[in-house]
Amino acid sequence: MRFGPASALSSLTGLTGGAARALRRTTRRARRGARRSAIAAPLDTGGFLGASLTAWISTSPSLLPRTWWMWAANIGLSEVYGYAAGALAGGAVRRAGAAIGLEVDIAPDHRRRARWAGACALVGITAYSWVRGVMRQREISHLVHQEPKNLATHLVGTAAGAGFSLAALVAARSTVATAHFYRSLLRPYLPARVVGVASLLLTAATVAVVVDRLIRGRVLEGMIERADAANRLISPDVPRPTSALRSGGPGSLETWQSLGAPGRKIVSAGAEAATISRTVGREAAEPIRVYAAKSGSRTLEDTVDAVIAELDRTGAWDREVLVLFTGTGTGWLQEWSLSAIEFLTAGNCATASLQYSYFPSPLTYLADRRSPQRAGALLVQGVRRRMAQLPPERRPRLYVAGESLGAFGGTAAFRDLPELLRTVDGAVWTGTPSFTPLWEQLTSRARPGSPAVAPIIDDGRHVRVVTRPRDLHRNYWGGLYVPWQSPRVVFAQHPSDPVVWFDPSLLWREPAWLQERVGHDVTPAMRWFPWITFWQIASDMPLSIAAPGGHGHSYREEMVPIWAAVLGQDVPEEQRPAQRRRHREIIAAIREINPGA
Repeated sequence: MRFGPASALSSLTGLTGGAARALRRTTRRARRGARRSAIAAPLDTGGFLGASLTAWISTSPSLLPRTWWMWAANIGLSEVYGYAAGALAGGAVRRAGAAIGLEVDIAPDHRRRARWAGACALVGITAYSWVRGVMRQREISHLVHQEPKNLATHLVGTAAGAGFSLAALVAARSTVATAHFYRSLLRPYLPARVVGVASLLLTAATVAVVVDRLIRGRVLEGMIERADAANRLISPDVPRPTSALRSGGPGSLETWQSLGAPGRKIVSAGAEAATISRTVGREAAEPIRVYAAKSGSRTLEDTVDAVIAELDRTGAWDREVLVLFTGTGTGWLQEWSLSAIEFLTAGNCATASLQYSYFPSPLTYLADRRSPQRAGALLVQGVRRRMAQLPPERRPRLYVAGESLGAFGGTAAFRDLPELLRTVDGAVWTGTPSFTPLWEQLTSRARPGSPAVAPIIDDGRHVRVVTRPRDLHRNYWGGLYVPWQSPRVVFAQHPSDPVVWFDPSLLWREPAWLQERVGHDVTPAMRWFPWITFWQIASDMPLSIAAPGGHGHSYREEMVPIWAAVLGQDVPEEQRPAQRRRHREIIAAIREINPGA
């Protein structure tokens, strides 16, 4: 029998189509089987108990009052951890029992009664822990002078947290189902030893693609686009300065558009000489504010040169005080700190900073933590080189400052404390993250037994850690320091500031500040738990800057007495009440000119 080309092609097509249909049927059966066996399986008993236990613990207090999404994050992430740990522990117990031949047989009526007793106990403990957690949230609200959240906040957050944990369980089981699917699909075609490895690699590749598209393709790129749009936004509520002593103003070498949104807010804010003069009761000068922003067309080194050129143009070297600020990720600076300097010096000052990124601080730290350190170091080095060219009598007193990621970056200009004291006339670091290298050096040499929230360093001779203004003159326990010598350095940090205390080691190690008596605005009921405390502090961070002044990551009115101390404006103890009254007048003036500060 002979076959022509047409009949051969028809036979080949039929064979290929049959194989494709068979493959599709096999794929559908494998997918359905994987879904039934993995996603629809009942909850693991050990996992359920572990999730319940961690959910109870997650309602324990942390540093700041929780919004609904903070409740959701704490409960959801804790339950995920508890379920995984409980499932692993339960599996280990079952394997150990099987290995020693242990069998447990419970009569049906006893099993039913045990289930009812267990269910009642779970409901009772859950209700108790939740109510206790709500009451602790009220206590925290009073400690940080916030209005307590309403009951709906706690209810919605709890429900959202449970939903998040269920979604995470479905995602985990979907991953297992994917692995079962690949194994079923490959088993007829590959050797048994190869199937496991191949299915594992295919599952990992599938998860990587999904995560990449979700995290990088949507979340990360969306954050970058929003940050870029916010940086380019020129708000009509932020007027261009009319003073030639401000960057972006008349005669400035920096255009208004080039400063970025944070830079534009900085140079347009602050008090004029007349306002300062009325407040302090003596003639005042017009303060100088210098700012420049890094862009795609110039490097950090070029940006530092631009700052120095603006200092030259404005005559900043003739001022009494020059303060170099390292900003946060977006280039933001603390207006309370800037204004405090200007009022306390009667305007005889210049402040300078630069924008090294327009990303929010968390994204900057994760994606490019070297930029804030390079920015802080290059700015100090560049200004010092320029000052070395000036006659000694023309050189202003040089100070450095930064908050949060700005403190992390600004301190990078100095290898250690001796270099800091040799280089500048003083420094103010607020909300410094605990992983900052210079801070780690200083705390390692703190007086043994001094509080972790306010360590005593060299008896306060040059460095003082301040949790509230009264710590400027006495240590946290009320003891006396040795006489304060210049240069003076202040680390301001609130016990309730999560930015200060957040550290990856919270996942597995109890920190020193929780091993001892907690700070004055932190509930003594706070405890450390592995994994859970890490996420509690992490969820406290985003809104910590919105806390009332003096708590959380909100450093406001206290910047006036802090800068007065660092600038050396000391008075005898009997004159301090009068000085506090003057500081209150300055604080009122700053509030008036910057109602959003």
